[in-house]
Amino acid sequence: MASERTYQFKRKFKLFAWFLLGYGIFYIFPNFYAPWTPSLLPLTWIDRNVSFLPWTFLIYTSDYLLIFLSILIINEESYFLRFSRMMFATLVICGFFFLVFPTTYPRPTYPISNQWMVQAAMDLVYVADTPNNCFPSMHVALTSVSAWSLRGCAPKYFKVFVIWALAIILSTLTTKQHYFVDILGGLGVLVGVVALEEKFFFHYLRDFPKIAKNSKNSEFTKVF
Repeated sequence: MASERTYQFKRKFKLFAWFLLGYGIFYIFPNFYAPWTPSLLPLTWIDRNVSFLPWTFLIYTSDYLLIFLSILIINEESYFLRFSRMMFATLVICGFFFLVFPTTYPRPTYPISNQWMVQAAMDLVYVADTPNNCFPSMHVALTSVSAWSLRGCAPKYFKVFVIWALAIILSTLTTKQHYFVDILGGLGVLVGVVALEEKFFFHYLRDFPKIAKNSKNSEFTKVF
């Protein structure tokens, strides 16, 4: 059995560039320039009782590394294209809520940390990420999709990335960046994009060459 074709890094870079453009449109723009006044959501018992832990900002900001490593690890063409479709779908779904139903979190004032890495992580979040774009949590959705995408092509990394993603998900509460319901929303996006990929895109794109060939030989195309 022939090994699966490798997806070239140059092509990965092009897709990543398109993703960054979409990220700017669907996340960064509504984060800083919400089209309507963002709404506060009710705090649940979990939101009120989870402690604020500054050191978990290091976990919270590690989502960028998790996603980047997933991009490097997934090399087989079919798996990388499936990963890309789910990531773009996540971006669009979350972006729809950020643009149409903006929400915000009552973010507390950050304390001064005597650990420079923790302070740098808090400063990064404070400057680069306003408390808007809460529901659904794109932090949760993108890291979950990245970890899930390793399930078939890199099983030796899968468990580690799932534990890492779970830590990031919990850190959205301990850094007071998200409501508990935002986590449920982010996981809901994961379920939605996986279902969309498995039930529609994967099968449709797999059968597309056959569909196109049949359409060329159809009576309709013969007439035209």
